[in-house]
Amino acid sequence: MSDPILPLLVLIVVALLALGAAARFIARASRQAIGLAGAGLSGLGFMLTLLALIVGQEPGTLVLPFGLPGFSLALSFDPLAAFFLLPAFLTGTASIAFAAEIADSSPKASLSGLSLCIAGVVLAILAADGVTLVLGLALAGGAVWASGAVWASGDPSPARTPLLGVTALTVLAVLGATAASGFAFVAMRERLDYPTALFVLALIGPGALAGLVPFHRWSIPAHRASPARAAALLSGMVKPLALYLLVRLLLDLGAPASAGWWGIVLLAMGSATVVTGGWRAASEAEVGACLAGLAESQSGVAAIGIGLALLGRASDLPVLASLAQAAVLLLVVSQAVCGTLGQLSAGAVQAEAGSRRLVLLGGLIHAMPVVATGMAAALFGLSAMPGGAGFAALWLLFQALLAAPHAPWMALVVAALAVSTALSSAAAARVFGVAFLGRPRGPRSAAATDIAKPARPGMLALAGVAVLIGLFPGAVLMLADPAIRQLQGIGLDDRIGPLGIRGYEVLALVAGVLAICAGVRWLLQRRGVSAPREGPAWNDGFTPPPAWLPFGDPLTQSAGGGFLPTLPKLPPLPLPRWHWRPRHVPALPAMLAAMAVFLIALLWMAGP
Repeated sequence: MSDPILPLLVLIVVALLALGAAARFIARASRQAIGLAGAGLSGLGFMLTLLALIVGQEPGTLVLPFGLPGFSLALSFDPLAAFFLLPAFLTGTASIAFAAEIADSSPKASLSGLSLCIAGVVLAILAADGVTLVLGLALAGGAVWASGAVWASGDPSPARTPLLGVTALTVLAVLGATAASGFAFVAMRERLDYPTALFVLALIGPGALAGLVPFHRWSIPAHRASPARAAALLSGMVKPLALYLLVRLLLDLGAPASAGWWGIVLLAMGSATVVTGGWRAASEAEVGACLAGLAESQSGVAAIGIGLALLGRASDLPVLASLAQAAVLLLVVSQAVCGTLGQLSAGAVQAEAGSRRLVLLGGLIHAMPVVATGMAAALFGLSAMPGGAGFAALWLLFQALLAAPHAPWMALVVAALAVSTALSSAAAARVFGVAFLGRPRGPRSAAATDIAKPARPGMLALAGVAVLIGLFPGAVLMLADPAIRQLQGIGLDDRIGPLGIRGYEVLALVAGVLAICAGVRWLLQRRGVSAPREGPAWNDGFTPPPAWLPFGDPLTQSAGGGFLPTLPKLPPLPLPRWHWRPRHVPALPAMLAAMAVFLIALLWMAGP
């Protein structure tokens, strides 16, 4: 099945590139037509990839008839690439369809950036050598920056500038990690040694792009300064791509020579990231920033899973490595779907309610029921609430921890995961409780309307996918089992099934919660009083708002402090500061200039 599918995927990448170029000229006049074409191409890629995983395909390769002098670009379609392509195509379809239906003051940057980013991500995942990999990576990162580098008002967004630096760092690090073997993945798999310098390069570049500590300071400011389309790309496509780079470089290409201390380094970085990500999600003042913190925390959990897989491989514990890899792959799908859905919902809130700040929102569940459904599904998947995909991945990770060699530092990993679970769940309850369940805090929030009708089915469909991932994680892991076998040599076998995971009875848990909710609702209808009751202020009562404060006294409006104590801001890292004056640089010329410099560097490295 791989022989016909891989050329079709290449044609989809070429079509997306052509569509992204065409969108720079005709997007304003044909926004919906371009969006329909992009969503159709991405959806076709999703169906082809899903078919290949269901039928079972043999790994296939394809050498393109062009590239650098004396070096042709190579592509490969194996189970690992196929599994990572599923969320990439799915979130790409949702993002470009959403951007086509929602009015945008900059449709050129929106649709062009989305198409080019999808093409870059797919090219990077299909790459069979380091040069093709970094070409796709540079294209994806540059497209994200170009699609949101300038606000609709025309003012530059300097907070997004570090994204270019992080992308350049990742490109150079990946290029250096693959250059020692002539850039070919086949040669890297045959190496019996993997020098420490190559491991450091393979960790620093993708780790910075994933937002792992200590390279995490750029992530939330970049999300905060981005429009919804660019923030969705960052959370739903770029960060899962960074996790793919870690899995490919460390678990696949570095498998023959992996050392146990590699896993300890990743465990330390992941433990620090889950705490800082959850902390920032629980303390940020904007909806999009809170979602970015939750996505950062999930990246940390995935880093812990990769570290455990490396540790299990070095200790000859295949069950440990398989469980950890299953948790990582489940987290990738959850982060891609829920991260995209959450940022698109936050963008809809920004457009209709006028702000993403929690202190200015409230009552949106009545005004924006479709957006509220999407946000609830996204928070449910990104947090560690029981029944969500994040909770299922944590359950697999704890099973792997129980099978890991006993060491004193393992207690620190468990403690970090426990703290992160509490923080992420509280952050999700805080965001949804204040912005959607609380009373309106202003006229703009009270008069908000839901997203346009053409965009509602797509958002509800993506929300349904997010919920189904949490309810049926076994079905997702059945698709991931060929990739786990490729990485480890053994799969999960009878541990997974279409309805769940052995020992993890999520359907019974959800049925019990629904039964309790139905019982409480029945009791309230039978015994409750519909009319308001008067009571003293000290007994949870409050007076009607005065005429000059129609939305109530601002001092009585909760901003989330009732869900958890007010957390202080994390201190910045003691890094040197450079004082420079940001200047506006056109997005497309800057991206083309960066690609030209990058190609010149590749020519120099590939020369005699």
